[in-house]
Amino acid sequence: MEKEATSLSFMRILMEGIKEMVFVVEVDEAGSFTYDFFNQAVLEKTVLTPDSKGKTFSEVYPEEMANFLYERYREVIKTNEKKSYEDSFYTKENRLLYSETLLTPLYNETGKCTHIVSLVKDITNEKQAKLESEKIRERLEISSARYQSLYDSNASAIFTLDFTGSIIGGNSASLEISGYSKEELLAENFVCFITGTDQKLAKEHFLLSKRGEVDDIRLQIVKKSGALLSCLVKFIPINVKGTITGFYMSAKDMTELDAISGLYKAGEENFQIIAENVHDVIVLMDQYRQYLYVSPSSENIFGFKADSIVQKEAYYQIHAEDIKRVRNSFDYAAKNSTTFREQLRLLHKNRGWIWTEVAGTPVLGEDKKFNHMVIVARDISTQKEYENRLRHFAYFDALTELPNRRYFQEYVTEKLNMDEQSRKGLAVLILDIDDFKQINDQWGHEIGDGVIQEFGHRLNRCIQGDNIAARLGGDEFVVLLTEIENEAQVTTKAEAIYQAMQMPINVCDLSFEISISMGITMAPDEGTSISTMMKRADLAMYQAKRKEKNTYHLSLT
Repeated sequence: MEKEATSLSFMRILMEGIKEMVFVVEVDEAGSFTYDFFNQAVLEKTVLTPDSKGKTFSEVYPEEMANFLYERYREVIKTNEKKSYEDSFYTKENRLLYSETLLTPLYNETGKCTHIVSLVKDITNEKQAKLESEKIRERLEISSARYQSLYDSNASAIFTLDFTGSIIGGNSASLEISGYSKEELLAENFVCFITGTDQKLAKEHFLLSKRGEVDDIRLQIVKKSGALLSCLVKFIPINVKGTITGFYMSAKDMTELDAISGLYKAGEENFQIIAENVHDVIVLMDQYRQYLYVSPSSENIFGFKADSIVQKEAYYQIHAEDIKRVRNSFDYAAKNSTTFREQLRLLHKNRGWIWTEVAGTPVLGEDKKFNHMVIVARDISTQKEYENRLRHFAYFDALTELPNRRYFQEYVTEKLNMDEQSRKGLAVLILDIDDFKQINDQWGHEIGDGVIQEFGHRLNRCIQGDNIAARLGGDEFVVLLTEIENEAQVTTKAEAIYQAMQMPINVCDLSFEISISMGITMAPDEGTSISTMMKRADLAMYQAKRKEKNTYHLSLT
């Protein structure tokens, strides 16, 4: 009982304790997708309700959203590979959240994809951190420009604007940067000198400055020659005794800074990746597979200090069975300038081999040839554990821990496809608890669940060998018997089940004496499907109910 309680607790943790949103979607023969399971986080954060289970995307979402999901899931089916994508959605409280979704296909024994597990991670904090880091970077650039201007005697171009944005003056640098004469600039609106793609952004920041919200932006100015000049622009209100009378538009030519930055382009790109992925490990390898850089986060995630890894040979930390696959992916990405993504086992200093996802991005030199590879490594051992648990949950009933309808149908279908002698030895029993609805109505569903749980445990103890018992739903269960040679064997097993249910079922200091009705069918013909056998057994069960309670009926056709 302690083991059973632990299992039940485990399933509740899986359903209610996971903060990430988890969906299990069934893939049918027609290529349609139906929600089969989702956890409590889904109910709390999305518009889905418990009634959404068993419905397709188009039945629960608007057409545009349903088509979006359909395309993502179809891509998984088409490629037979995991897929991830980023998205955003509004919660029930109308709060915008950003998410990263990983779609994982699940296959049956024949290699057919029957389900897709969707693990949705909230990355709102990471997105906000990224936006904040970009703001900091822009502030650093403008700070550099301000200090530089002290040495260049206000080398930045400064245009004086009226309240409508028309140019009414400018310093000598403004003439130099634009290529126009002072007469040509006067009375023209500053927007006329901004490239078309940036005009909307320029207008927005100009309006913000009227409200006192001053910020720096990157805009491209169109010179008289038609050339585009990338500038750092700021609109500064001219405040005279509390009244804004106009604006200064400062424009700092960023050509020189960009040229200097270009000399360190690779380092800047790597730094940006590291800054945006501080929770992962960033590795930089050159074309000779030598470690150039490992981020300090490696010590927290894998237990090894970055300095010790840099000194090692390439791939030393990768499991021997995975090295060839990763080496081939690295070589292909370097040769074809494409990214690669692999899941492999990586050595942790204290935990041994842990599942890790690595994503490699090649960086090209000025000659457009491969220079080095930026690799992002992420510990996915928890995700792998979730996948294994969800695979179990997709085929087993959470309340009784018995196989569910899906597992039972696949198992019996496999048996029906065996040789004729084995197929003839099969029997299907469907049974339910007589008047179970009265227990639920009088004592509530929690007590009813307790009765169902104990009933399932007793039924499972009656099953041995290749036989199997499963829960179909509610108080209805099904049993498959194999190697049946005659009716006597079936009736013996049925009597054993009745014997197991004779003792009262005790739940929360309440005692229930139950009776069951059972329908039995056996010896299916060639070509008979599991659906046909279950229908026959179901009809036999209702014939038993019409006779009297607590009995069974055997149907041979």
